[in-house]
Amino acid sequence: MSKDFSSNGLRSGVLLSQHNAPLLSSLKSIALFSWPVATTENYWTTLLNDRPFLDYYFTENSTRLAASYTRMTSWFTAHGIKWVEGSNAGFFLWADFRGVLGADIGVVDEEEEQMVEAVAVNEMPAQGQVYKTSKRAKERDEWFFGKLMEAKVFIATGDAFFAEEHGWYRVTFSVPESILKVGLERLGRVLEEVKKESGGAI
Repeated sequence: MSKDFSSNGLRSGVLLSQHNAPLLSSLKSIALFSWPVATTENYWTTLLNDRPFLDYYFTENSTRLAASYTRMTSWFTAHGIKWVEGSNAGFFLWADFRGVLGADIGVVDEEEEQMVEAVAVNEMPAQGQVYKTSKRAKERDEWFFGKLMEAKVFIATGDAFFAEEHGWYRVTFSVPESILKVGLERLGRVLEEVKKESGGAI
């Protein structure tokens, strides 16, 4: 519920199950240790009983998310950044910055002992193509993230979400339009800087 209502920190949720008695029994045994505090319970009880507000909130939230999504995807398209498509809800994009990190991001030194293989997501750039990630890819990813932080742009790295390859980032777009505008401007400057340092390889 903290995600659905933009209330980070007020962690609470409800599990409904009419046919899984073993699951409910197991959860009852540990429920005592995960009860929300009374203020959180009162907050959610008041909110969920306010039907006029809920009707307004869900409509307005969907409208704003759609506008931010369109703005973000249009910007990505203009800058040649791909993302995993196909979802119809959510507040972030799973974006592919491998092109920014370098054309040889998937090249593995034969002398490296450890190698991870992952099938390309969303048929990018070719259906069934297999990528390999290396120590260099990890270093390049960390270097790019450092550039983002210097520009005061925080987008979560794929490592934080156990991505199969380096170069993927989770980019949140559920912020006010003014903040999203500033964030994209800063991201654009980082891409230009990286492009110059890479000899225009992007």
